[in-house]
Amino acid sequence: MVPLLLLALLFPACAPKPPATTADAAAKVVPVTVAEAKAMKLRRTVPVSGTLYPYEDVMLAPKVGGRVLRAYHDVGARVRPGELLMELDPTEFRLAVDQARPAFEGELRKLKLAALPASDAEFEPLIAKVDAVAEAKANADFADSELKRVEKEVAGGVGSRQALDSAINRVAVARTRVLVAETEARVTLANARRLKAALEDAERKLADTKLCAPNPPEWNDWVQQLGTTATPLSYAVAQRMVTPGSSVESMPLTNCFRLVIDHALKFGVAVPEKHAPDVLVNQQVELSVLAHPGHLFNGFVARISPTIDPTSRTFGVVIGVRNGDGRLKAGGFATGEVVVGSDAVTTVPPEALVSFAGVNKVFVVEGDKARAVEVTVGTRDKAWLEVAGVPAGAKVVTSGQSQLVDGAPVRIK
Repeated sequence: MVPLLLLALLFPACAPKPPATTADAAAKVVPVTVAEAKAMKLRRTVPVSGTLYPYEDVMLAPKVGGRVLRAYHDVGARVRPGELLMELDPTEFRLAVDQARPAFEGELRKLKLAALPASDAEFEPLIAKVDAVAEAKANADFADSELKRVEKEVAGGVGSRQALDSAINRVAVARTRVLVAETEARVTLANARRLKAALEDAERKLADTKLCAPNPPEWNDWVQQLGTTATPLSYAVAQRMVTPGSSVESMPLTNCFRLVIDHALKFGVAVPEKHAPDVLVNQQVELSVLAHPGHLFNGFVARISPTIDPTSRTFGVVIGVRNGDGRLKAGGFATGEVVVGSDAVTTVPPEALVSFAGVNKVFVVEGDKARAVEVTVGTRDKAWLEVAGVPAGAKVVTSGQSQLVDGAPVRIK
């Protein structure tokens, strides 16, 4: 009996304690730290990377072959349009000019001309001055006068029929000789034109022994587009492939100089197809290069390709970059951001975000309680996160979230 009594007395002491109620959990105050959700003007950008190309890139080769007599500029030199770069030995080409000019001038003298007429119509009034034509016409006029004299004699009964027939034949022959002389003058004109073309070709080849920097008609437009630069707009010698004494050929071409305009550069990039509605002409672009860490170079969207590459699903964009101080090098690699717009957004510290099972939320302190708010995360930075669903100025919990449930009482430390 005594053992049973002792067992009954011990049982209540060994029984398990009842679980804590929800009210007890809610009454537990969680110490937390908070930060204010801030409003921020956030730029929307499209990241890009690619190669910097010269504004213009020209490879020069002479139109004639020969031995290099002089080469005037080397890599890094600045040259203006029309400036002499190289000379070939002109001896052979000067001889060709000296041979072609007398032949052409001789034909002009035959035609009694100081210069060739622009067209056949302009030559016709001048054809009578050609010596052979003038002589033939004089003979024809004399034959006409002789015919008239013989006709009078025949009419007066003192001339013979034979003399009349002979006079008529002489007139026909003389008139034919006029036509022949005029034809020969026209042939001489055609030959003069051929010789003039040969002379001009010889003179052009002689001129082509001098290789000069190009002088494109767009140069003044380029000057206006590039604006003020540290040095006047000019070509820079990027490569020189010849030395005095070396030989060059016109076929196949022997490239001698590579000239570039680097006061402005073209930044060629490929942009993913999804950004096609965002990237527009004239948008601002910020570039950075490894050679100048921490420095941003300004550019602008100059051209956009109208097609998308079906292989890479990207479209080409050319970004103009001013380089008047020459700090950027053509051919270099650069990264950048195309500024496509800006929005007013709300940001919170990264540690305020709670992620579980694909759901993102933050706890907002309202009074003395914490409320769980589901958010959508946008742009991320080391110091902040863009979130949608939380108003600017809200107090978000930055520590102690692991102990919180929706509606839990909190105490701000």
